[in-house]
Amino acid sequence: MDTDGLIITTVVGLICIFLGYLIWFKKMLFLIAGYNDSTFEGDKEKLAKGTGIVLIISGIVTILLPYFLYWFGNAMGIIYCLLIIIGIVVIFLVKSKR
Repeated sequence: MDTDGLIITTVVGLICIFLGYLIWFKKMLFLIAGYNDSTFEGDKEKLAKGTGIVLIISGIVTILLPYFLYWFGNAMGIIYCLLIIIGIVVIFLVKSKR
């Protein structure tokens, strides 16, 4: 396994987990790209929780990605991409519900 890749994915994963924590538990919704407090009409609790959960799960999966690639091969990269896309769709669905 490549040590540089492990360090980079660990740092990026920890940043995602930290941002998810700030959004979900500390309700720092301004960290969400495109969020505007004056124009948002939906449930802010649901948005914070949904976005935070997706970011935390993305961070954990990002940290584990090099290990899964080593053990299971390149198919895990495709699965990783699909998980991220599903997470983004979930965020959009939560954000669009009013």
